[in-house]
Amino acid sequence: MSITQGTISSSGTSIYTSSNATAITAVFFMNDHSSTVVLDIHVVKSGGSAAASNKIIKSLSINASDSYVLDTEKLLLDNGDALYAIADVDAVVHATVSHIGV
Repeated sequence: MSITQGTISSSGTSIYTSSNATAITAVFFMNDHSSTVVLDIHVVKSGGSAAASNKIIKSLSINASDSYVLDTEKLLLDNGDALYAIADVDAVVHATVSHIGV
């Protein structure tokens, strides 16, 4: 199992891009801001871009200094598929993605 980490921007960030076939086992979103931050989360097919049709979580509010863990279901990704997030406040939410090759 491996981890990938990144900071989410207000213009959008690819927080994990699959190389070969992988499974995302968990994603941790930590809000390091003094107030609530709202996220949209997308699973984007290789060659695609974030859109309403691939949004998996809309308007997720994470309170100040709190975290949200996405671990209920595993996400199976092909080569080039990506997990993408957009925050309403720039560079204050940090993501840690746990993934494994399949």
